[in-house]
Amino acid sequence: MKHHETGAPDDETADGPDDVDHPRAPLDAHSAHRIALRYREWSLLDRGGRAGRLEADRRIEDSEEVSQRVLYDLDPLPLLDALVALGVETDDDGAFLDRVSTGAVEDVLNHRADLHQQIAARCRTDPRWSHAVRGASIDDELASRLPSPLPDLFPVPPPQVLGTGDRRRRNGRRPSLRQDRTGRRGGRTV
Repeated sequence: MKHHETGAPDDETADGPDDVDHPRAPLDAHSAHRIALRYREWSLLDRGGRAGRLEADRRIEDSEEVSQRVLYDLDPLPLLDALVALGVETDDDGAFLDRVSTGAVEDVLNHRADLHQQIAARCRTDPRWSHAVRGASIDDELASRLPSPLPDLFPVPPPQVLGTGDRRRRNGRRPSLRQDRTGRRGGRTV
């Protein structure tokens, strides 16, 4: 007898109708700020020593709430505004803003096309948003489809990335004879 096949991998259960995250109403500014503060506290613990990381593991729901809200709320921009503002205000050499950029902002850019215009508008009027978007990573094809000024905020990779060019001249140093493709006696070894 053949079992019903689902699209879920064998080690995970398929989501039922009760397991689906339904869109939630937008947060007010005060609630968004409280969530952003909890996320920053979790981030500080996660970057700390062993005891801090263990505590961060126990408080992982603070991180997961931000991820879920960014991906599934009808309007996650109040939360993103609070995270970006807090990231700029936080005096930690930009570590929290980097986490916000590579986490929440990157998720929105990669998975929420419905918000691209609003993020572009924020980047045009608020330099903090431009700074946060610069820290995100997206693929070149998506970057080319984003509204202005977003494509200009992502750096263009150099034509030759380290390690992809000439094998004998890595990092500007000459290889030793043992590393050279011709070997010690000048005969081809490869």
